[in-house]
Amino acid sequence: MKIAILSDIHANWQALEAVLRDCPQVDETLCLGDVVGYGGDPKRCIDEVVDKGWLTLVGNHDRACTDPEILEWFNDDAATVVRWTVEVIGEERLDWLRKLPDSSVNNEVLLVHASPRDHIYEYVLDTAVAAANLDLLNGGVCFHGHTHVPGIFGLISGQVTHEYRVDTFPLRGPALVNPGSVGQPRDGSPMASYGIWDVDGETFEFRRVKYDIKGAQRAITKAQLPERFALRLETGR
Repeated sequence: MKIAILSDIHANWQALEAVLRDCPQVDETLCLGDVVGYGGDPKRCIDEVVDKGWLTLVGNHDRACTDPEILEWFNDDAATVVRWTVEVIGEERLDWLRKLPDSSVNNEVLLVHASPRDHIYEYVLDTAVAAANLDLLNGGVCFHGHTHVPGIFGLISGQVTHEYRVDTFPLRGPALVNPGSVGQPRDGSPMASYGIWDVDGETFEFRRVKYDIKGAQRAITKAQLPERFALRLETGR
């Protein structure tokens, strides 16, 4: 069985479309949250995910659309996009966001948006945070997103390691596996990032895809959203 793992689409239709074209035949697709935020096409992205019937988790931007108190944790520009998103997507899509789960388990692998100990908000970016979360996995594997930085945190001889390249890796627990961001990459590469989980082969393949960045930028500009969210797409930062 092969499963596509996507995260952090962030209302970037051009990136999502490119990933869908690139994705090989899979048995299932899972989305680790943040379908909305930053980008200019939230309706189109939500509708595509809903139509495909993917299991989708709630991300912090998704949750902020249905819980205004969370906006206190967002910078002004990000909060502006959330408020605009709420205005344009309509009540039916908001209700869909409201009902998204914050975790799931698939083939004995934990699925969260952020981290095992904080499903929606914690950023796993350094070895100290990774170590604390690896300890919770009891030798298992967790797929997560949120940081927009692809890679695998694992343990070798008691030391936390981090590996990433566009390649296929064996899945050996304990491991925190981040497929990166479809719509807002932040590892210095502007290409959309996702991955393929081979359940039976116990491997994970990182994939990168070029997409129409100019089109995504035009959508942000047309919506009159903060310009920096358009500009950053060019550098993957």
